[in-house]
Amino acid sequence: MPDNAHRGQRPGTRKRLAALVGGLVLAMSAGSVAVAQISGHDTDTLVADLTAVAPTVLDVPEDVTAPVEETPEDAGADDAGSTSAVESASDPAGKREKKQAKVEQLLETTVQARSKELGRLAELAEKRAEKQEAAANAPFSVTIGSFNVLGSQHTGPGGTRKNFPPASVRSGGAVNRIAAHGVDIVGTQELQDDQLRAVQSRTGLAAFPGFQWGVAETDNSILYDAKRFEFVSGDRFTIPFMGRPRPQPILRLRDRATGREFYVVNTHPSAHGGRYLVERRQGQAALVSVVNNLKKSGLPVLVTGDMNDREIFYCNVVPQAGMSAPNGGSYSGGCRPPPGPIPVDWVVGSGVSWSNYRRDTTPVTSRISDHFFISAVASFG
Repeated sequence: MPDNAHRGQRPGTRKRLAALVGGLVLAMSAGSVAVAQISGHDTDTLVADLTAVAPTVLDVPEDVTAPVEETPEDAGADDAGSTSAVESASDPAGKREKKQAKVEQLLETTVQARSKELGRLAELAEKRAEKQEAAANAPFSVTIGSFNVLGSQHTGPGGTRKNFPPASVRSGGAVNRIAAHGVDIVGTQELQDDQLRAVQSRTGLAAFPGFQWGVAETDNSILYDAKRFEFVSGDRFTIPFMGRPRPQPILRLRDRATGREFYVVNTHPSAHGGRYLVERRQGQAALVSVVNNLKKSGLPVLVTGDMNDREIFYCNVVPQAGMSAPNGGSYSGGCRPPPGPIPVDWVVGSGVSWSNYRRDTTPVTSRISDHFFISAVASFG
């Protein structure tokens, strides 16, 4: 007697279910991670369920022991009389085949249900992926500013800016300028710890590095609207500043509405001439290197800062880093800086288009700071 007949199995059904279960197990184990994440199901559990039933189909033992509930039809058959009992006793292979058929039917129903669920979840995953792709390519704009607030040490005891009010008074003016420009992001310079606390308490803006590098290194913090942008990562690069190394922040943000990411770099190189001029050129070279490395990610890069240079900053940094400035300028066929008046405070970037450049002299005329407030709108296509 053939082995399959002895086991009471139907070879065609067994092979068909084996292929169906095996194929579905492979499909779910290889490609259902994203589906499971979307549906809230645990991928390992889904795969384990099918893996557990697969051996039943692939290798059913000779003595089928899987529990099968007795149906009314079975009961009627048992009550039919001694003849049925004798026939059943004389045909154990038939009884096994009947039980095996029910096992196969149960397996087939389970596999079909799992297959249908997987198809539905795959369709849902595809729709979500399409939505995310559309959002990732959606244009959006950011209003970004740069502001040297004039550090509180300059207007405190022993400071050199005696004609300016103390920072406790000036911080309110800085907050007003931030609101007036409607900036989403602003790179600050000389922002001391007391000024950072005052600005954050009145604006609710997040800051990087803020106090992460200690109270002595809040100067170059980048402030941003955390309701609109999600912090992705923060890094630093070092430049010489007035005779000592100073960390400069690199911030990676994600726009919550679109999921698109970009970098913001804020820097403040040395002022004056002599050895500080040498330091400033070193800082410019470091900035060019940082921007070019960040651009390798394919993400836009925005740069803010008190550069302590005007035309020279533009010609030494912007062309070499492949950036553009919202106040104009070009470098095709030679460097042509933006038209004057050019401040030492800059907003530049790569991978964006610019509009609404503003050079606000109010901070100087109102004795808020000895620098202008610069802002512009950067559009990500």
